[in-house]
Order: sequence, then C-alpha cells, then structure tokens
Amino acid sequence: MRPISVIGLGAMGSALATTLLKAGHPVTVWNRSAAKATPLIALGAILAPSVSEAIAAGDITLICVDNYAVSQQLLDEASNAVTGKLVVQLSTGSPLGARTLESWCHARGACYLDGAILCFPDQIGTTDASIICSGANAAFREAEPVLRLLAPTLEHVAEAVGAAAAQDCAVAAYFAGGLLGALHGALICEAEGLPVAKVCAQFSELSPILGGDVAHLGKTLASGDFDHPYASLKTWSAAISRLTDHAADAGIDNSFPRFAADLFEEGVEQGLGQQEVSALIKVLRARNGAAQ
Repeated sequence: MRPISVIGLGAMGSALATTLLKAGHPVTVWNRSAAKATPLIALGAILAPSVSEAIAAGDITLICVDNYAVSQQLLDEASNAVTGKLVVQLSTGSPLGARTLESWCHARGACYLDGAILCFPDQIGTTDASIICSGANAAFREAEPVLRLLAPTLEHVAEAVGAAAAQDCAVAAYFAGGLLGALHGALICEAEGLPVAKVCAQFSELSPILGGDVAHLGKTLASGDFDHPYASLKTWSAAISRLTDHAADAGIDNSFPRFAADLFEEGVEQGLGQQEVSALIKVLRARNGAAQ
C-alpha cells in the first residue's frame, strides 16, 4: 500500500493516522510535540525528525493542523521536499487560503487537494465520517482511495480549489447560528425556571423540521421566487421581536435576539415583509455591496 505522511497529531490528525495504520498503510508522522506520536509508533508509525523528512517519506501528505497559516509555515520549512508529492490539506481555513496554498504547491511541482472534515475524530474510519474536497480532478483521483478509508462519505465538490473551504465555512455558519439560538433558548429556560436539558432535547427532536425549512430556503434562493411564503418575513419578524421583549422583561442578555430582530426589521422596512423569509438575503447582499 502507498506510504502516507500525516503532519499534525492533534485529536483529528491522530485519528487519521490510526485509521491508515490499521488499514495497512505505511505511515510517517510528524508533530511539534513528539510525545503525541507515542501511541502511533506502537501501531507501527514512523516518527520523522522534521517536516521535510516526513513529507519526503510519503507519496501523499495529509496536513491536519490548527489552520492554513500554520500549514503554510510548515510547508515553508519543507519547500524542497514537496516536489512530485500530493499535499492534502485537512486543516481549517478560507477559500483564499486554499487558493494561496494551491499556487504555492504548484509553483514547487507538487499537487494540491483542499479538504474539510465534517465529523468528529472518533468518527473517522466509520460510516459516520464525511470529508469534502476541492481541487484538480487528477489530485482527487489520486487521493480518493486513501480518503475513502478515512471517510466513506467523500465528495469532490469542485475543481475550484476554494470550494471545499467555502462549503465548510457555510456549514460552520449554519451550526453557529443554531448553537447560539439553542444557547439563548437555554437562557430563557433558566430565567423562567424550566428544565434546560429537557428543552434542549426538544430542540433535537425539532431538528428534522428545521432541516425541511432550510431545504425549502435553498430552493427559493436558487429560483429567486420569494412570493409564495410558508410564513412571511413579517410574521417571522414579529415572532423574533417577542424574544427581545422577553430579554428585557427577564433581564437576560439580548445580543442574539437583538441582532436577529434588527435584521428582520430592516427587511420589513425595505418592503420585503410579505415575501419568504429567505428574501432576507437581499438585505445581506446589499450590506456587502452585492447585487440583489
């Protein structure tokens, strides 16, 4: 089997290396703190003394560190070792960062594939694991057998190398909004003496309903048809204003509902009140200068 190198042995990097070792791949690892390699060495991994030597040892190098800036620093240390290699970025970063790293690799005769891991470390190598990738088709085809060992749910989003990072950012935005909403809901429960764990369990049960709403939102955004609402933006605005009222009455933090209420009120003021809630995208586009 092909030799693989893994750079970065945090929880996720260690999970990647462990899965590859158990599948029979020769694996070379590197981490700033060499002690993190001890469990992997017991499984047969080779600890490289430097990033350059780690990259030189593998046909494919998986990088899983804090962010793209750290990745760039490490690659700069190993610029002479990357020629002829395939670098697979599995750290978190931006579409611009992905494009920058791809250009850097190509300038040094290396192939580059950008990826985002959409699961937890303990799910790597199981049917729950998911990875999305972007970059040249040839790079994806070369990495695919290895990546499928790590994540059976594997998608090549696009040849445009920033696509995976963009989709990962989009997922993070969705999760962040949902988590902030759940936390504010928990704050409401605390203020009113309701059992937080029970209500959060109810949030989980409601997730499929929210998922259906989000899928519908995507369809309306794609079609541009906002004139047949399930619930109008004005209706949503009124519902969210209740949250700011409650925050004032209960004396709890109002930053999340205030942000949402201001945005929805702006949509109503711009004449979008009778349209789909997804018409709020027009307000967001106008704020960043994009055409409506």
